[in-house]
Order: sequence, then C-alpha cells, then structure tokens
Amino acid sequence: MCRAVFRLREGSEVMDILKVAGLALGALCMQGCAIVSDLGATGLAENIEDNAATLNEAHTRAMTAIIAVNVLRARDRWPTNYTTLSGIKSNPTLSLNGSASLGPLGLGNAPLPFANSSASISRNESANAEYSVNPFSNNESTQGLLKPIQPDMLQSYWLAGWPRETLMWLFVDAVTFAGDAQPWYIDGDEFSTAPSASDAANLKRYVAIIDAAKRGDVVFGPMPAPSLDDRSCTPYDPVYLRETLGGASAVDGGRGGSMGDTIRTVETLTGRQLVLADDDRAARPGEAVIAPDRFNRRLLLCDPVIPAWGFVDVRSGAPLATIRTRSFDDMIYFLGETLRNGTEETPTVAGNVILFQTYAERAERAFAVRVEHAGRVYFIAPQMGDEESGPKDVTGNVLSLLNQLYLLAQSDEFLRAPDARIR
Repeated sequence: MCRAVFRLREGSEVMDILKVAGLALGALCMQGCAIVSDLGATGLAENIEDNAATLNEAHTRAMTAIIAVNVLRARDRWPTNYTTLSGIKSNPTLSLNGSASLGPLGLGNAPLPFANSSASISRNESANAEYSVNPFSNNESTQGLLKPIQPDMLQSYWLAGWPRETLMWLFVDAVTFAGDAQPWYIDGDEFSTAPSASDAANLKRYVAIIDAAKRGDVVFGPMPAPSLDDRSCTPYDPVYLRETLGGASAVDGGRGGSMGDTIRTVETLTGRQLVLADDDRAARPGEAVIAPDRFNRRLLLCDPVIPAWGFVDVRSGAPLATIRTRSFDDMIYFLGETLRNGTEETPTVAGNVILFQTYAERAERAFAVRVEHAGRVYFIAPQMGDEESGPKDVTGNVLSLLNQLYLLAQSDEFLRAPDARIR
C-alpha cells in the first residue's frame, strides 16, 4: 500500500503550495502501485505460457539439430555421437525499483514548486534457464540407440496412419520375400549410380509392396506361427524329465531344483524348446512311443520359434515378405547413405520420395533446423513439393519420426527387441 501523509497548519501560506506537491507525489505513488498490481494471475499465466512454449521450441530444435548433424556425419563416414538433453526449466525473478528526486520548493515560484524534481519506477524480470546435456551412457540400460526397434513399434505407427513409404524405408533393415531363402538388405547400395542386378530387382519388388500398402492392399503385422509339423517335434518322456532330470542329483548337484530350472537346462543343452501340446500324430519310424496324458497331450521337444513380422496381402492373407527392423543409429546411417548417393541439387529418390534433403542456402524457404558440419552450414527444410510435380520430399515426416524415437530411446524398454524364445 502507498500512503502520502501531510500535516499542514490551516491558513498557512505553505498549505496551498504543498497541496500541489502532495497531489503530485500521491499520483506518482499510485502509479507505482498500478504497475505492481499489473502482475496478477492473468499476467503470470501469460508469462508461464510464453516461457513454456519458448522452452519447448528450444528443446525440439536442439533434438532435431542433434539428429540432423549425425545424418551428415554418417554421410561423411564420421562417427556418430548422441547426447541427452534434460527438460529445460526456468526460474523467473521479478524486482521493482523506484526513486524520487525533489528539488527546493521555491516559495516564489508556487505554480511549479517541483520543476527540478523527478520520480521513476521500474520493474525488471529475468529468467535463468537450467538444463543438462550428457552423452548416452554405454551401460546396458541405455543402449536403446543400438538395439533393433521392436516390430510392434512399427505396427503402432502403421495403425496410426503414418505414411507407408516413410515407415517402410526407415524401419526395415532387411526383407525376405516370400519364396526366397536369403534376406535382401536395404543398406543404401541400391541407390548408387550402378546398383547390382539383384539390388535393382529387389528394389522394384519392394517398391511394389510399398505402393500396395499405400492403396490399403497390404498390412503389416506378426506372421502366423509355424505348426508343430514344421518345427520337427519329437516326443519327450515326461517321466524321465520329472524323475531323472528333475530329481535332486542330475541338475543342481543334489540341492533339489524346480521343474522350471530343469526345463531351462534341457532347452539350453539341446537348443530346442519343450512344448506341451495336443499330438494326434502316429509315431514315425524309430520314434519312441509315449502315451499322451488324460488331456491327450504330449511333451514335445521342438525347434524354437523365432517371431516373424512382415507384410501380408489383405485379400488372400498370403505372406508377401518378412522383415528385420533397424536400430535408431542404423536409421541415421541409412539416411547418410542416401545423402552420399545423391547431391543437394539431385537428391536420392527412394521409390517416389526423397527421405532427407539439405540446402546450402535458406533462400525464401522455411527451414526446420540450421546446423554446421565440417565448416559448412546446412539448412534442413520441412517437406516440400508433391507427387504430381515429381518425387515428394518427406524430410519433415522423417525428422518428426526420428524426434519421437530419439525421445523413446532414452526409455530403453520401448525399443528393446523382444525375446526370441516365445512358445
């Protein structure tokens, strides 16, 4: 609260003069109160909103720049290096300063008794941002950048409606077409000026699957598990498992292990999997005859099941190809390969899209990030153009996807490849 108190003698000559002074000082004091009260709930909310949006923008640009400069490093075969950027927080402070300088009253100059006086009030706001930049640790819990991304992560983006060409080029490291025994590795060589005959043929087959996926004729998901006949199963004596291997002498040196420990030991020694399943097959020549249990089940020792994911024809349900997923770092190197095989004037076209493009000059175009590498400045722009005028630039989609995966990579459980030993 601001107060101006004046004790004046009634009828004095000074009273009229000081009334003017009192009104002037009171106005200055009230002006100071008005400035302070302007920082109310609404003003504070607006400040928080502006600060949060600014810090969000800073965080996004920093993450995008880290990704972009690593793509350029991969292009030039430099070692990639990633850092984690903590959440940025701001500590705003507010200070209010006021001062007044009063000149002599000058009784002979009553109309302007404070002509040489001055008063000022100022409000200063500052915000000190706090954050930390740390390299990715090389311990087991934070190596998500180097591990294959879970195929169900690709499925999540697929079901969310992301562009099929972006997903299939970035996520897929190798593809095994139906009927082929060996996988085809998508490593960037297929975009060279003189690709091998096999690369050229397989590239054409893969682009055909992408086009079918864009039309909705192909879906992505887990492949059906192989039947027991396909797994070369043989009966295993459950009595032997329980009474011999499961006893107190064979497995754990007389300590008495659990049945689960026994099963794991058998699977480790044989490289196969124990399965309890319905089995109505007749015994093969030379195969031991083991009676089923009361539920018509037998204990079988089978080849392990390796989970497979791939593309399926919607109409026929026939598998078209199975895939192996990339790691995040492999995505970066793959994009670097596409830059190496093209130029800024004629970028690499994968199918009918340009996955990543840089510009030496900003010109009139908007840009997503500006980075420096090897003494040069590069501008990476959002996607531009459309399929009607030529290959579509999907750099914006690629950067957006990589930004999300880079954040998820810092939570390893999202990117850890699933255990291949699934019954």
